[in-house]
Amino acid sequence: MIDYVFGLSVRALLADDEGKVLILKRSTHSRTNPGKWELPGGKVDQGESFDHALVREVYEETKLKISLEHVEGVSEQNLHVIRAVHIIMSGEIMEGTLKLSSEHEGYAWVFFENLPEYDLADWLQDFVTNQNISTSPDDNDDEKTVANNVKPWLKSIQSSMDRIIKR
Repeated sequence: MIDYVFGLSVRALLADDEGKVLILKRSTHSRTNPGKWELPGGKVDQGESFDHALVREVYEETKLKISLEHVEGVSEQNLHVIRAVHIIMSGEIMEGTLKLSSEHEGYAWVFFENLPEYDLADWLQDFVTNQNISTSPDDNDDEKTVANNVKPWLKSIQSSMDRIIKR
């Protein structure tokens, strides 16, 4: 017996030159997650590949053209009848000037570790909480150990940023 119908959503983890992540604030009139902060993205249409859906959704919401790099994680959200599965991918902004659609009423560039300070959509809060990023050594760790504890998506963002600024 299936209790939920599963729906697929895709989200982009986009970083600026300082390593800050783009988050968008949903309109307070939205049916889902009103006034909550989330990553850009949205639903995958029937017959559409999830990568094309993500590029399309980001453009519709922000007018930014992106390229995708890696799958960084998955989160889920229980709605009334639908369980939305969110595939979160890292990407790079290729061109465009950020301009929000009517779905959102604000945006912010935030360091990943500061995301919990925002009123996040529950699926994003779960994703952030489950990353367990360690960025500072405790008394028994050295810098190499700390670097090995950083999640792969953070390393991929750093690698992308290094390419952008030609390190």
